[in-house]
Amino acid sequence: MNSVQHVIVFVVLAAAVGYAAWRTYEAFKQPDDPCAGCDGCALKELKQQNKTACDKKLHKKFGSTK
Repeated sequence: MNSVQHVIVFVVLAAAVGYAAWRTYEAFKQPDDPCAGCDGCALKELKQQNKTACDKKLHKKFGSTK
């Protein structure tokens, strides 16, 4: 019975360490958005305008009232 408890404790600790490592990696990973951290530039504004234009086209295409 004692060895089963050791195995269970080892598995739980390994899962906890793995989860902590994964969360740390995610915290330090670079964002996919190239404009992340930018205060504002022409590219970001253009990208936002294109997004809203695409949304409007999509809504018209599918008959949404938005």
